[in-house]
Amino acid sequence: MAISKTDKLKNFFSGKVVLITGSSKGIGKATALLLGSLGAKICLNGRNSVDLAKTRDELMASGIDCISVSGDVSESVDCKTLTDRVVSHYGSLDILINNAGIATRGLVSELIPETWQKVLGINTLGSIYPTLYALPHILKTRGSIIFISSLAGKVGLPGHSAYSVSKMALSAFSQAMQLEHKKSDLHTGIVYVGFTENESEKKILSPDGTYTVLKSRDNLKKASRQDVALSVAKTIYKRKNRVTLSAVGKLQGIALRFFPFLLTLILKRSFRDYDKMY
Repeated sequence: MAISKTDKLKNFFSGKVVLITGSSKGIGKATALLLGSLGAKICLNGRNSVDLAKTRDELMASGIDCISVSGDVSESVDCKTLTDRVVSHYGSLDILINNAGIATRGLVSELIPETWQKVLGINTLGSIYPTLYALPHILKTRGSIIFISSLAGKVGLPGHSAYSVSKMALSAFSQAMQLEHKKSDLHTGIVYVGFTENESEKKILSPDGTYTVLKSRDNLKKASRQDVALSVAKTIYKRKNRVTLSAVGKLQGIALRFFPFLLTLILKRSFRDYDKMY
């Protein structure tokens, strides 16, 4: 009898220790629920200890072996504590999923230095710091380090320069790691996520560094958080290096390679509606 895809994933993830940053909500939480249901041991992370505790209790109520460690991934010391806690509790670390991130908007002329610091701190350093501390442990287990990026990490989006810069940096970091560890059994992958369903009251960083609630975008076709989580699981299972999600993302790749002028026209057109988006 042939083994089903679900059984293959269960066989692969069963007993593996997985650390997911920014996992109290959104894609991170959906990924934690999925991998936990496949038998993985999960370490949750987030800045809001109340939300984190709720998610931990939800996973544990589902029978998932889970711990939670609150902390800010833009702070190096918090990332060291995070890694130390998960290794101390479980004895090893197989998979790191760098999911923590913050969305932002603003024209270059509007953004203040503090906003750049927040965006790059969370989106870029917030993936680099956990990786630095987790790397020695994951090399031992021949596991995976995954970066959750965005389609904005492939092109510079007008009105979202800080976000694009912070996500583009992950492409360079991931590629460098892949080349440096080509002869080892370390798997490094990056997933470019398209428009995804947001949880209610999702906040976005404004140009002045304050947070505002992101307006609902019902006119856009969005992937579910569960579908994205499944794609992340398959990326790890198949040990893929680069994965682009959504039809829009795949068309973007074709346009970047063969029709860059067309992509420029599309970006200019979308920028006309920038004020309506927020």
